[in-house]
Amino acid sequence: MIKIEKYIDIKGNKGRVISKAITDIIKEFSDRADIKKLKKIQIYVTKDPLKITKKIILPKTKLRRHGEIREWIFQNLPSFSYLAKGKTPSIMINANEKIFEGNNYTAMKGLFAHELMHIMNKIDGIEDELENEAEKAASKIFYYISRHKEVKPFTRERLLASFVRVTTTALLLIKDVLANSRAMSFGFDEEIYEYYKESNSDVKEKMKFTEKSIIKALKKDQKHVLDDAFLAYLGLNNTWITFKMFHHDKWTRKLKNMSNIEVPKVIKNNARYVLNELCLIRSGENKKQIAKVLRVTQEKYFNVVRYFCKRLR
Repeated sequence: MIKIEKYIDIKGNKGRVISKAITDIIKEFSDRADIKKLKKIQIYVTKDPLKITKKIILPKTKLRRHGEIREWIFQNLPSFSYLAKGKTPSIMINANEKIFEGNNYTAMKGLFAHELMHIMNKIDGIEDELENEAEKAASKIFYYISRHKEVKPFTRERLLASFVRVTTTALLLIKDVLANSRAMSFGFDEEIYEYYKESNSDVKEKMKFTEKSIIKALKKDQKHVLDDAFLAYLGLNNTWITFKMFHHDKWTRKLKNMSNIEVPKVIKNNARYVLNELCLIRSGENKKQIAKVLRVTQEKYFNVVRYFCKRLR
């Protein structure tokens, strides 16, 4: 069996449930799938994700991103997997996620399964290929920048930062679809569903973006609010994509309903094109479709920006 190094900073019964979920998901994957390429893994479950993220990533790589992107990464700090050449694969789980509040064992397994599949996709070189496609798609950003008529807060420089964030997020959405597809192909449908159901159970109440509130924020130079609305809607709705692929109609409908947060109509209309393209991805080898998802995401985001820039003039 794979050697597991666990670093869990949660004590008591919760810590024991988390530890069991990690052990069980690794064992079940070992029984169901050929994961011989993975000999050892480090798994961190922490209430202080910033500290652990710095420990895992910063000593091994320099985060050379635009200031707004760097700030976005460290403010959100989602759970993630990390693989560097010659290093032990690592998974960082943010224990502040909602699934840990209720000690939901099945949802925990879903999260661990999802992140484990990211590691396997990295080992197999699938995610490296996706990175290459994202680099190609980045060249299109300058086409949109050249067509942009500046309206504060969307100067060309700040729009560039948004496009980097949008393209990076689109890549993450594709990676999540492929990770979920792989996990579900090994029979972990229920665990993945339970994770998303628990995580998104109250987002409609907590996350709302009206057109009026976005315009008000933009006038106060808070450009990130529009980006947040567009990306939040895409990210939440990405949760049902794989279930639709696997024809889990009941679960698809439930996750769609949970993810249907309040955003302006222009965002929903443009995001729909991105989601439709995501549904057509079948594997990491489908480079044409992957490139199309990235391209369509950039195009539809620019449509949203132009709409709001006209409202600001």
